[in-house]
Amino acid sequence: MLISLYLEAAEAAHANLTRYDQAAGDGDFGDNLRDGLRGAYSRIPFTSDLAAEVEAAATYFLDEVGGTSGPLLGLLLQRLAAGVTATPSDVDGGIVRGLSDGTAAIQRVGEAKVGDRTLVDCLAPTLDGLRAAPGPIDWTAAAAAALAHARATADLTPRMGRASYVGERALGTPDAGAMGVALLFWALALYRRPESRHQLTAPGEA
Repeated sequence: MLISLYLEAAEAAHANLTRYDQAAGDGDFGDNLRDGLRGAYSRIPFTSDLAAEVEAAATYFLDEVGGTSGPLLGLLLQRLAAGVTATPSDVDGGIVRGLSDGTAAIQRVGEAKVGDRTLVDCLAPTLDGLRAAPGPIDWTAAAAAALAHARATADLTPRMGRASYVGERALGTPDAGAMGVALLFWALALYRRPESRHQLTAPGEA
């Protein structure tokens, strides 16, 4: 189950996510992501397919998880579920389509652009790479790229939300939201290729 893998990653990375968010935000991103995934997982029937479990998680984040992260992650998961539903014979294609639509929706709602030091700085370039790569999707490589893009936000000055008031003091610490999205790509890599765990950076080391 994808959401159980995402929860595993959020549990392992909780301390780091909290530390990252304390540098530029309220310090609650780790709690919101972990607790949101815990709540979502508790409501997903064991027999759910990918689209159904992700839609259930989206609903939970939209309805139950506060802060900025709840609605944005809920929107991303909602579009991910829709993408998978739209292309039942092409799961990988549906995932990429859904995440692309979710990124566009997040940018419309939050008005964030690449370079603003938000989760978009992980999502957009990772998806660009996936769309440009020939042949079948290499989710292990995508997870590595997502982590690299998320870590690179440590070199960006925040321009959006509460973090923008911190300014250059946030430099040196990656954006918590971007790192949280990198964990989603870790979960997707493991979901699509369960044998790839040893090739992935452990979430607690992210």
